[in-house]
Amino acid sequence: MADETDPIAIDWCARAVKLRKVEEALLMGEMVTEARFGEDMARYANASLADVKTALEEAIRKCQISRGETPKRTRYAMSGRMRPY
Repeated sequence: MADETDPIAIDWCARAVKLRKVEEALLMGEMVTEARFGEDMARYANASLADVKTALEEAIRKCQISRGETPKRTRYAMSGRMRPY
């Protein structure tokens, strides 16, 4: 049995597909839970959209790495240059 903490054991591409479905369900309002207490009612989502998007981006990036592709860079370092006067 593979260890869950082992990054090789996780299928990142399958996880990205599942997270994409969760993101779509959140955006469509399908994952909204209603709670009623008498006349009071509360609606809330089970997961935050920001957390799902962050996990989805990480899964897509690791899926690309596992396929041997180079993921798109998200940050670029600023270059510092000194000009002699």
